[in-house]
Amino acid sequence: MKRVILWLALLVFLATPFLSACESRKLKEENEGLRKQIESLTQEKTQLESQLKESMSKGSALTTKVDELNRVNEELKTKVDKLSRVNKELKAKADELTKKLKAKGEKKSPPKKKAPSKNK
Repeated sequence: MKRVILWLALLVFLATPFLSACESRKLKEENEGLRKQIESLTQEKTQLESQLKESMSKGSALTTKVDELNRVNEELKTKVDKLSRVNKELKAKADELTKKLKAKGEKKSPPKKKAPSKNK
């Protein structure tokens, strides 16, 4: 029985390096795969960072354009208000003038013209 235990111990002692070598080979392959993943993720991260910076710069440019357009819009609104007031004033003056002309027309009706006679 002692011999069997001795042989088993010897077998385990000799097999351990082979088992650990297999495990270390698997670990190396797994580490290599993880390194490749880290590298691709790093590249993707830098690409996304550059896209973010580009978007932020475009966003700030768009914000300034929106502010400028809002300012122009307000200026145009004030001009429209002024022109509508002027338009109302002109309509009031035109109405007043048409009333005066109608009043003059009622006082003095224009003479009727005689039809020219045709002599043949």
